[in-house]
Amino acid sequence: MSIFDWFKKTTPILKTPKIELQDSIEDALWEMKEIYDFETEEIERTVFQKRRNLNYMNECIKKNTPHK
Repeated sequence: MSIFDWFKKTTPILKTPKIELQDSIEDALWEMKEIYDFETEEIERTVFQKRRNLNYMNECIKKNTPHK
């Protein structure tokens, strides 16, 4: 493997995944996108950040919850 092999490698272009709504907040974000003409990337980024933060909060709660 030469040092220049990584120049030739192309990363596959992923299509934007279809996001399945998990709650009413996400549904409202997509409705706001249509009304205010936000970019799709902004809404997707917000949805993914919300999900990541909720998962992190749930993990922290599980770790700090005393077991009975």
